[in-house]
Amino acid sequence: MQHHTFEEGLKYRPDYTWPEEGTKRDCPKCKDTLELVENNPSYYGKPWWCAPCRWQFSEEDLDNWGSGSSEEE
Repeated sequence: MQHHTFEEGLKYRPDYTWPEEGTKRDCPKCKDTLELVENNPSYYGKPWWCAPCRWQFSEEDLDNWGSGSSEEE
């Protein structure tokens, strides 16, 4: 058996744009206030969380919402 390594390593945490602490946004699905998740190195999700919808959003998702590229149903 032959082992392979990746010289550059593997990236597990996407480079999401993280808003400044205290930023407020509303969920595009239900219009409830989104929760801004702490930008912790051990967290691999998107910055925004909607508890009622149980959905995560990135800044890019919210900025593009309605244009058809991020909307999921």
